[in-house]
Amino acid sequence: MDENKEFLSSELEDENTIKSDADTETDEQTIGENTDVFGAFDDELSDIEGQPVQPVDYNSDAVITVKKKRFIQVPIIISAVLVAAVALGFLVFKCFFDTSIVGTWVVDNSSTADEASDSTENDNALSYYIFDDNGDVSIAIGTMKMVGTYTLTTGEQGTPTVEINIPTVLQGAFQYEVSGNMFTGRNLKLTDSYYGASYNFKSTTYKAPELKVDENFKPSDKLTGSWVYNEGYKYVYTFSSDGTATINQNDLLYADGVYTYSDDTITITYSNGAESTMKLSYSIENDKLIIDGYAFTKYTGASADEL
Repeated sequence: MDENKEFLSSELEDENTIKSDADTETDEQTIGENTDVFGAFDDELSDIEGQPVQPVDYNSDAVITVKKKRFIQVPIIISAVLVAAVALGFLVFKCFFDTSIVGTWVVDNSSTADEASDSTENDNALSYYIFDDNGDVSIAIGTMKMVGTYTLTTGEQGTPTVEINIPTVLQGAFQYEVSGNMFTGRNLKLTDSYYGASYNFKSTTYKAPELKVDENFKPSDKLTGSWVYNEGYKYVYTFSSDGTATINQNDLLYADGVYTYSDDTITITYSNGAESTMKLSYSIENDKLIIDGYAFTKYTGASADEL
């Protein structure tokens, strides 16, 4: 047994010696081969030549910062290019291939020379059909706006259909078709699904007529604010300190205007295609605004938009 042990020990020593020599040769070869590779970093290494080597305290909690090459710029540039390409594609689609009903439209009627000569008055009398991208639709004329909702569906023959619900104003289902582009002008055709009558619209921008506040207007601390009546029917008057006013009838009809007041009368000027006024008899009693016999309570919330 002792002879076997000596033989095995001798063999293992010889094998370890051979491996050690081979490893040494391999390391020397590797270093020689990598000399050119290290040479690629001569510029970086030259930056730190002559600088003292700082000892590293491995017991310290300090964070060691490693400077990296700016390879991260490559994916950032690629991402930016992709975002730009997507944005450009969306822009091209919106410019040339947008068949969405979303937008502002007016009835496309051919005007006579006399009608065209008085464009300002005609603009004030236009009815604007406004489809928002959140399912809301409104018809605006002057400074008045009637609001409702719409739903897009597909008809029996696969035709795009819009169901419009503006209470007491416009209700029904219409097949629709959008053509043109933003350069030549977009066009909308609505066809009544029941009667088959068609209506042509063109895209436009809503233009509300300008109403001027009286130059002698002075706000009233008692009157300024939003006043609410909500007894089966919601009615809101908002009188701002800058002389503008807003009327909200049951969240269905809105009107913007300007106002003046005396001791017992509020006069609101608005536009329904032509400039009009309404006179309201009022008094303030026990923190209530009494308008034409109805008691309104002052809204004390954060924003009048919540009404």
